[in-house]
Amino acid sequence: MRPFLLGGIIPRPSRREGYLAKASVRRVHLKASLRDAEVAAYWQFTMEEVLPTLQRVPGMRSVKMYSGAGGLRADIRSVFEMEDAGVYARLLAEAQLRPLIAKTYAAWDMAAASQTCVREVTPELIRALSSTC
Repeated sequence: MRPFLLGGIIPRPSRREGYLAKASVRRVHLKASLRDAEVAAYWQFTMEEVLPTLQRVPGMRSVKMYSGAGGLRADIRSVFEMEDAGVYARLLAEAQLRPLIAKTYAAWDMAAASQTCVREVTPELIRALSSTC
């Protein structure tokens, strides 16, 4: 089954020279103990407060949420496209984000959470790797 886009912020159109996109994909399930009203409140909070705040972190290109076969309770992916790998570390250190992150993490089943980081394959990356061989 293909995941569908829940919502997100439109990516910034700028692309600077030497830019090498990094993406962090966080896969989570919400806690099974959450009631339907709590799940609804989580999604409202995420879409109205968390995503817009994350988008304002310097170097963040886009933030999107996807839901897979688990509906809106499981198999949820947060996809962060960033200008460099340090953006994710900086967003975790942002004082204004700490309460949002804590509230978000409180709804997650952390035992089932995973994270993957990838980078965009570009001609610049290929040239850089070719010059080291």
